[in-house]
Amino acid sequence: MKKTIKTLYLFFAILFFLSTSAFAQNFQGYATYQSSRKMDGFGVKLEGASPDMEAKLKEQLKKQFQKEYELKFNLTESVWKEVESLDGGPTSASSGGVVVRIAGNMSGVTYKNTAENLYLRESEVFNKPFLVNDELESREWQITNETKQIGNYTAYKAIYNDIRESRVISFSSNSNKPKDDKSEAEIKTDTVQVVAWYTPQIPVSQGPGDYWGLPGLILELTDGPTTYLCTKVVLNPEETVVIKKPSKGKKVTRAELQAEMDAKMEEMGTKFSNGKGEMKFKIGGN
Repeated sequence: MKKTIKTLYLFFAILFFLSTSAFAQNFQGYATYQSSRKMDGFGVKLEGASPDMEAKLKEQLKKQFQKEYELKFNLTESVWKEVESLDGGPTSASSGGVVVRIAGNMSGVTYKNTAENLYLRESEVFNKPFLVNDELESREWQITNETKQIGNYTAYKAIYNDIRESRVISFSSNSNKPKDDKSEAEIKTDTVQVVAWYTPQIPVSQGPGDYWGLPGLILELTDGPTTYLCTKVVLNPEETVVIKKPSKGKKVTRAELQAEMDAKMEEMGTKFSNGKGEMKFKIGGN
């Protein structure tokens, strides 16, 4: 009798181990995020534009920052992308014939593989497609004991101080300037505090955009003035979560993409200098 009980106990123990192992191997899901941005200190200045037009454009820009994203994940991989609007593409801000589209590290399709230390992101530089193929960017997160409830999950606070470079490039068509006067980029360095709230209840080291590296899914992320908040999580849905690597565009590293952006900005400045007026561009930072 005792031998039979031991045999049954061993059988159920093995069965439980196999079932939990299979569950872990097949662990997958998706999360929906909403973004928002604080507009304090965010100004819009357009030459010849009325204050009313500038105010309307600022309001449109605020709405553009209110986007929806989806993160698909399993234990080692994830794909992050913006959910398209009803017109079939990302929204844009416009007023008085001026159209502004804002793109950053959260735009495009981003793929992260923690097992292979692989980072892929589709990006565009003046409508030219690129595929960033690089290693994952590691961050020294400071994990705290502070917690809060996000939906049905207990989230823990983590902080990362990110030192960033931004380039401000000014172009002018002032006829009084010498023809060989070239615009130079003004490089500024800022420290931006990134705050993440992650939950160990979802055991994947993934999060919005480029962010990862915490012992649980990041449910909320504040990157400077922009916040990404998870509004929905679905774990192990009936349909298999398909995680497809992005593949469109010329393969480049992060550094090579930055060089492409700088070259295009310089090219634009050369063309603009043949016209009238003055223009400033900021690359990088927030």
